[in-house]
Amino acid sequence: MGGKLRPERRKVQFEGMRRSLTALNGALAALAVLLAACSGDDDAPPSTPAAGAPPAAAASQLAATPRSEATASATAPSRLTAREFDLPRAVAVPHSIAIDASGRIWFTELNANRFGMFDPEARRFREFVVPTANAHPHGIGVDRDGLVWITEIEGGKIARFDPQTEQFTEFPIDTPNSGPHTIAFDSRGNVWFTESGGDKVGVLDRVSGKITEYQVPTRRSTPYGLTIDKEGVVWFAELTGHKIGRVDPKTGEVKEFSPPTPGQGARRIAVDPAGVLWFTEFNASKIGRYDPVANAFKEYTIPTAGSQPYAIWSDASGVWFSEFDGNKVARLDPTTGAF
Repeated sequence: MGGKLRPERRKVQFEGMRRSLTALNGALAALAVLLAACSGDDDAPPSTPAAGAPPAAAASQLAATPRSEATASATAPSRLTAREFDLPRAVAVPHSIAIDASGRIWFTELNANRFGMFDPEARRFREFVVPTANAHPHGIGVDRDGLVWITEIEGGKIARFDPQTEQFTEFPIDTPNSGPHTIAFDSRGNVWFTESGGDKVGVLDRVSGKITEYQVPTRRSTPYGLTIDKEGVVWFAELTGHKIGRVDPKTGEVKEFSPPTPGQGARRIAVDPAGVLWFTEFNASKIGRYDPVANAFKEYTIPTAGSQPYAIWSDASGVWFSEFDGNKVARLDPTTGAF
């Protein structure tokens, strides 16, 4: 399975990512409040901490003052306004965010071994320490019951946090150096995740806590972004495999699909209401589209050269994405193809 080679590869990949994010972060770690309107449809039934769960999380809190404010450009909707707030720790390297039903913003702090919560109404931060040392919390999601789920990319675990009791429960992944990355919830509330170091996609059963893993055919593919369509099919992007793939939970079948541009670096992926997949092509500075029914790809070149599109989201107003190096938030109109 190549497990002996993965620790070095994982370490090089992670250190490179961390250096890039630290440089991007600098002294200011910003949260855009406009993202609070983009809450997901994460579904999960009630859950309780497992027996022997760690004690309540160590927490800190700090009031926030807006660092800056900017309105959208002339070509974007004028109603959008972005505000930035300093995080309590300048070197935290915030990475992923999730928004709960109350509009609170939860985020991971990759370098601080913490995750945080920002309340836009109270303008106050809270931080919580992850029980496993040097876990490097990466992905994050909030289910419909308000439970917060985190991937520990270096800890090799999935963690659950109950904001009411402030109790943690951690679920170890069998595959060594698995590098759990992105989280998504299916209609039954099970937690799906990519394994960036293990070349697998995993699922944690919400009732039993059992983890099942599915092998991605392409080795050293770095499964990255993850989304689930309305039929329950799980879709993922391969950053170094340069493909997108799917897992059929009913059969366990894993299939891969190759976009037209070689070496494009498919990174994050989202599904629109019609079931069409949208994904960022990080290396190619393009947005990719895949129609599963027609089995057809289409690519859109982003106006800003070298923009490195990263996160992506689809809603009724279009396809939204962030530009890692372009330092922009952008929208693609699927009807006209205009940015």
